Amino acid sequence: MSKFNKLGRPFAWIASLVVVLLCAACEVQVDDTLGANLVPDNQQMKAGYIMLEGINPRRYVETRLYQTDSIASANISYGFMGSSLHDKLGSRSASFMTQMTNYYLVDSGYFGYRPIFDSVILQLSIQSYGGDTTSVQEFAVYEIVSNDYIKESEDTLFFLNYDPVAEKVVSEEPLFTFELGGDKGPATTSVTLQPTEAGRAYIDRLFLLDGKYKGDYSIYSRDSVEQWLEEFKGLYIKPTKIQEGKGAIYATTLESSSMAVYGRNRRPEDPSLIKDTIGMVYYFYDSYYMTNENVSINMVDHDYTTGSLGIDIASINEQSTERAESSQLIVEGMGGILSELTFTQELFDAFDKILSDEYAASKQLYSTLAFSRAMIYFYLPSSIYDYLSIGPALGDQYTSLLDEMDTAQARLGLYTNYKKLTPVSDYAYSYEESKGVTLDYDGYINRSHGRYAMNITGYMQQLWNSYRKERDAAKAEGRPINLENVEQRVVYLAPAAYSAYDFDYSFLQGANNDAEAELAAPIRFEFTYNMIR
Repeated sequence: MSKFNKLGRPFAWIASLVVVLLCAACEVQVDDTLGANLVPDNQQMKAGYIMLEGINPRRYVETRLYQTDSIASANISYGFMGSSLHDKLGSRSASFMTQMTNYYLVDSGYFGYRPIFDSVILQLSIQSYGGDTTSVQEFAVYEIVSNDYIKESEDTLFFLNYDPVAEKVVSEEPLFTFELGGDKGPATTSVTLQPTEAGRAYIDRLFLLDGKYKGDYSIYSRDSVEQWLEEFKGLYIKPTKIQEGKGAIYATTLESSSMAVYGRNRRPEDPSLIKDTIGMVYYFYDSYYMTNENVSINMVDHDYTTGSLGIDIASINEQSTERAESSQLIVEGMGGILSELTFTQELFDAFDKILSDEYAASKQLYSTLAFSRAMIYFYLPSSIYDYLSIGPALGDQYTSLLDEMDTAQARLGLYTNYKKLTPVSDYAYSYEESKGVTLDYDGYINRSHGRYAMNITGYMQQLWNSYRKERDAAKAEGRPINLENVEQRVVYLAPAAYSAYDFDYSFLQGANNDAEAELAAPIRFEFTYNMIR
């Protein structure tokens, strides 16, 4: 028995009562004999076996697609950049803003006499990527020209839909351009930037040849971080064009990424002669400099209308009050599409029926159910589904299923509030991370069965208890049950907590909708429980 059913632990040897709910409707088969010879009559708990198998249209959960723009994107470790195209979901484009700081103490006169610009390098620390890295993409680098966006935000809380162009906080013209992809793939550590006229003027300011700090080396002192960030507010890097292929998105670690500028200075006595080679490195966002003006922000834009599914994002956004039910579930990282599950009255009726059938059979009243194991299964969209016989003998169908699993996310999370990353009680991801334990929750893709399995025992007990409270209150007050009073009846299937920016896509089967063809393997539930007097 699990930790959510302490009463059941002394009776772990008793054959368990198992319920299997398929997201379609059900024919009831009851076996009253299982374990009957093992349970003394005077016990306050009873175990048995019941199975509910799908025959008629019945759904225990409604499934919808869901998208929220309120995914926090400020001051994370990575800067995302690039565009990618997906056959089903269309295009997505990632860009980022970052402050940059100067680590070095620069003595007065370091840049010398009439320095000459030589080259400017974008130094990268690419940690992950998604898409076709052989595709060549063009990027542009803009200057952040206003810190108003920071000063007007008390907690520097920004979301993926932030638009620095619309907010007029970045320059109209780019400073530099560069290419990434092809030969400059994910192993690339440095890219030469091509300066525009605006970029050359920007470098003159860095070399103190022009601007507010012309000839003034105070801005390069170790105590001038805020002064520096007020003058050089940072950079905005965005993709501008996919030259070939379907593109890719890259994640670079900001604290080990930077912009390096190199040049040479002259001999004052003869300016035609070069004296020294000079160079400066300007590092991107680093949590070491946690001032209220040192931030990074990631932005992601999605265009689902260009994909074969033709999804109108307005119809699935959290602001929409009429989001239609969907038999297809999608889980996408980077602020993309999620899946919403709403448990229905039919699920609670099925639990109530277990108790009422037991009373009709034995005339003994059991007041509630104590779950010792509750599982939910999500299956990939392949049409083959006998998960016990998935294998090479299936031929092309098996190959298709392998392809689906290869591009699916490794683990999914289940949340009562995804915007705040509030998980169901079983998915205590922060405890798992801090203690280095493996949760019973699971959530990983099972390649042998072609599905995700999640242990939601604690959540299901809380949901059932909340429903009982509302059911009893409705009966006492002589009114219909109001499911809106059942706490946490809606949950969200989304990327794992530490994979919110996962590049992969998971496509799954949801609940059967009356207007759609019957699914091969809709969402499935399994429950092990005891009836308690």
